[in-house]
Amino acid sequence: MDWKKLFNEKRPDDILNVRLPVTWTDRIMEFAALSTLLALWVVAAILYRQSLGSEVALHMSANGEVDELASPDSLLIVAGMWTLVMFVLGFSAYRPRLINPGTKITTVRQLKLMVTQVRVMNIIMGFIGICILLSMVNQTPVWIMVSASLLCITVIVFSILIRKAR
Repeated sequence: MDWKKLFNEKRPDDILNVRLPVTWTDRIMEFAALSTLLALWVVAAILYRQSLGSEVALHMSANGEVDELASPDSLLIVAGMWTLVMFVLGFSAYRPRLINPGTKITTVRQLKLMVTQVRVMNIIMGFIGICILLSMVNQTPVWIMVSASLLCITVIVFSILIRKAR
C-alpha cells in the first residue's frame, strides 16, 4: 500500500477504522509512556514507604488548603487508577474509533495527528500522575497545575494542527 498517496487522499466516513502503520516515533513515545508509568510506581512506592505512620492529603482546595487526609494506602490506589487511565489511553491509540475527536477526521494525515496526540497525552498523563502523588505527600498543588496546563497546551496545539491538515 502506498502510504504517501494515502496520507493525501480524502477518505470516507470510515476513516477511524483505517489501521495505521506503527513507526519508530510511535514506539519511542510508547516507551516514554511506559517509562513514566514505571516512574509513577517507583515514586508511589518511595512515598508510601516515607509516609507510613502519617497521613497524606487526599483533597485540597483551590487555595492549596488540605480539606481531607487519608492513609498512605491512598497513594497506591491513586497509582493503580492512574495506571488504568494510561493503559486505556495507550490502547485507544491502536483503536482510533474509541477516540472522540474535536473535529471531523476526513484524511489519514488527520488521523495520524490524532493518534500522535493521544500518545503525547499519555506521556503527559504519566507526569501528571507523578505530580499528583508528590502533591499528596507535600500538600502543594502547584505541580499539578503546571502539568495540567502542559496537557491543555498539547490539546490546543494538536487541535490546530489537525484542523489545518484538511
